[in-house]
Amino acid sequence: MYLTFDVGTTSVKTVLFDREGRVLRKVIRNYSLDTPAVGWYEADPEIYWKAVVEGLREILRGPGVDPSSVRTVSGCSQGETVIFLDAEDRPVRPAIVWLDSRARREVAEMAAFIGAEELYTVTGLSEIDPTWSAVKVLWVKNNQPEVFRKTAKFLLVEDYITYRLTGRFASTPNLLSSTMFVDVHTGLYWPKSVEYVGVGGRLPEIVQSGSSVGTLTDAVAAALGLPKKTMVVKGAMDQAVSAVGAGNFTPGIITETTGSVMAIGVTTLRVDPKPRVLLPYQPHVVEGSYLILPYVQTAGSAYKWFRNGFCQEEIRAAGGLEQAYDSMNALAAAVPAASEGLVFLPYLAGAGQPENDPDAKGVFYGITLKHGKGHFARAIQESIGYMLRKILANIAASGVPVEEIRSMGGGARSDLWLQIKADIIGRPIIRMEEEETSTLGAALLAAVRCGDYPDVAVAARAMVRLGRRFEPDAGNAAAYERGYELYSGLYDALAPVFHSFAH
Repeated sequence: MYLTFDVGTTSVKTVLFDREGRVLRKVIRNYSLDTPAVGWYEADPEIYWKAVVEGLREILRGPGVDPSSVRTVSGCSQGETVIFLDAEDRPVRPAIVWLDSRARREVAEMAAFIGAEELYTVTGLSEIDPTWSAVKVLWVKNNQPEVFRKTAKFLLVEDYITYRLTGRFASTPNLLSSTMFVDVHTGLYWPKSVEYVGVGGRLPEIVQSGSSVGTLTDAVAAALGLPKKTMVVKGAMDQAVSAVGAGNFTPGIITETTGSVMAIGVTTLRVDPKPRVLLPYQPHVVEGSYLILPYVQTAGSAYKWFRNGFCQEEIRAAGGLEQAYDSMNALAAAVPAASEGLVFLPYLAGAGQPENDPDAKGVFYGITLKHGKGHFARAIQESIGYMLRKILANIAASGVPVEEIRSMGGGARSDLWLQIKADIIGRPIIRMEEEETSTLGAALLAAVRCGDYPDVAVAARAMVRLGRRFEPDAGNAAAYERGYELYSGLYDALAPVFHSFAH
């Protein structure tokens, strides 16, 4: 059995898998972020560790679970969140969470030092963003110099958990890829950015994803009730490990994850340093390949925003927040394709790929007296389909093959949403049988490392299973062609307005 964790933005999932990739037990622990100022998001690092430990303990104490049968512990996490530890491994300040955008001045400072072409060529990042770890650390250096001086270790979240488990200070090229500190082609630290920020000697050792980083410390083994010999296997960023859990590690297979954000994962064996379309890329979890990973900041979070703000009646009638989605989907299903002219720009936290516009705002366009709640619910779902189509068009323009699209995340639970996406992009979409693809990917890497399977491909054949396939409905093609044209044109028309009134 393989014990896994996935440290997300506001919750930790811990999951126990068997050798065939089936979930034996799953526990979710939620927590809240601190928001000391607008655009600032912080967390006490201890909440991550506590949530992981509590989740693992609950699984191991469950009926029928024999801790001596657990072969490995492995996991993944959000990227970009920075944890600051002193020489005694005590947090010097709260972690700065990935979506924190305070470091805007530091973005300009780094951009003056590192040109856009050099940045893309070395790091795979298409622009300098305030969420990248390097500019967060630079903000601390500029604004909290005593904190910067006292920090002996800069870690990302998955690094922190494996450090607490084993005592080994290590990270991976994939997890570090959005820090700006790593040359993604060599898998080594990039001296130019490391020296500029001043973090040399305080960053983790770099190992490959899927490597063993040791066994549990005596204290952790006793606290969890696991044998000390239990192997800890290094994971990576959640989206990359999730791609492996969906079988996306060979060219042609594309994964789309509609969670709070939307992330598109594309496996490729090579990247063009001067492409026609800038698509962010990183080293894949599987050595010898890259993962192109365009993303947008608001996807499922836009539907959640609509639920919380405008669907109180559905929440009460359904008896809970999660159950209300079924009622919302039923309202949306009763509305014709393209929502009778209602179009939504889902830029509630700025626009991600391909617009890359932090000043963009959410917009409903085409509202008339005939539009009701179901139209708005469907228009939100359709907007995510339009975003997916736009990103896939850029992927195709870059020359990367698109043969099969596999869908994950909370949005993949909705038959309606998957059908809408298939109709808009004009391609089949396949739902994964196991929705916990991030922790499954971590389990798969661990299964290979401990010798249960010879390689990732063999492990995937045994552990990864496809679910329902959604074919596009040709009857909706014309409506969605017009809807997509309107969606794309709206941003172009409103971009000057967004920028004029941004500040």
